[in-house]
Amino acid sequence: MERPEQPAAAAAIVEEDDEQRLRGFIVPIAGACITEHEGHLPNANRAYRNNGIHEGLDFYGWASCMTIDWNTPVRAAKAGVVVRADLQYTDVTPADWDRFTAADFAGEAILDALRGRQVWIDHGQGVLTRYAHLSAIAAGIQAGVEVQQGQTIGYVGESGTQESYSAPGTDLHLHFEIRDQQTWLGANLPPTDARLQYLAAFGYLD
Repeated sequence: MERPEQPAAAAAIVEEDDEQRLRGFIVPIAGACITEHEGHLPNANRAYRNNGIHEGLDFYGWASCMTIDWNTPVRAAKAGVVVRADLQYTDVTPADWDRFTAADFAGEAILDALRGRQVWIDHGQGVLTRYAHLSAIAAGIQAGVEVQQGQTIGYVGESGTQESYSAPGTDLHLHFEIRDQQTWLGANLPPTDARLQYLAAFGYLD
């Protein structure tokens, strides 16, 4: 027996519920604006990563309307449960970078290492946020802990980058991702269109 078509009204409710899962976030750095620099946006090219692409937003001080340094707090963009907190993180070394280069930066393990010290928060319904390159994780933040929107979870850094050992303090930024069902917000869109997805998530287009 064929499945009956979903009534238009019910379909609209499903679509609205799906959209709401990706709304209600706050910017993870208080006072920061959303960069317009294409290289900092989702789907920007990362040629050195075996022609990979960027999967989130970068917050650098020079492109985010504020000063960002080692002491800049990173806050939970939405309430949820911490599912990853790299409390035992080990810094990237020159030998690690040589290994990454030899492998053409291919493979999920290397891509994960490039994100440095991370916190991940599960917001339910398949939605997760990632906070990467942290210099430190806030006290009390560990897997299984519930966090509230706006709670400090860590601090901006440059972990996972080559600059972390070759030129410390020159690549300070937060890499932030909203993930949905194993992919990233704005996937398959031009970077400028992906930026609009984040503006909507943060409520700037309401």
